Amino acid sequence: MTADGKIEIMIASTVYGFEDQLKWTCALFEELEYRPVNSHYKTMPVNPAKSNKENCLDAVRNADCVFGIIRPFYGSGKIGGTSITHEEMKLAIEIKKPHWFVVHRDVRVARELLKQFMYNKAGGPKKDFKFKPLKIFDDIRLIDLYNDTIQNGVPPEQRIGHWTDEYLEFDDIKKIIKTQFSDKLRVMDIIDKMKQL
Repeated sequence: MTADGKIEIMIASTVYGFEDQLKWTCALFEELEYRPVNSHYKTMPVNPAKSNKENCLDAVRNADCVFGIIRPFYGSGKIGGTSITHEEMKLAIEIKKPHWFVVHRDVRVARELLKQFMYNKAGGPKKDFKFKPLKIFDDIRLIDLYNDTIQNGVPPEQRIGHWTDEYLEFDDIKKIIKTQFSDKLRVMDIIDKMKQL
């Protein structure tokens, strides 16, 4: 928490093509009296001795909670096979940081349409599957990102923290934020309880 008692929330999202939505998302958290942490919003502390990826992952570790937006575009910061946004969300799950994720409907629909071509009967990847980027969906790793957030590889009865809200328009994101974050005492209780896991 900040010195003035505000909850710090890391906003994990691709930036390019969504600058206005990202700015409005961070502004909405400020209206709700949170401290949004986001590089595009100029509120993320940066250590010049570290890489962009390291700085972003430090922001996840240091924030009280994480809000992740999965858009139909994977992001430009691809390092070591995955995007920085993907790594931010994977880290939040791994360290049991309180997190709330939203996914664009097109990603969920693409996953349903493509899984018959991507995976064999045993559920493993098909070696001959190839994906050509589209204007509306640029990278097949978006499905991996979505699968990670819903914990697709974990037996359903063992999944915890895998809720990923679907959205279509930015108004949906606004409604989700207001529903999940308006009650700061509830959010603080979640943060405190998850620290004990």
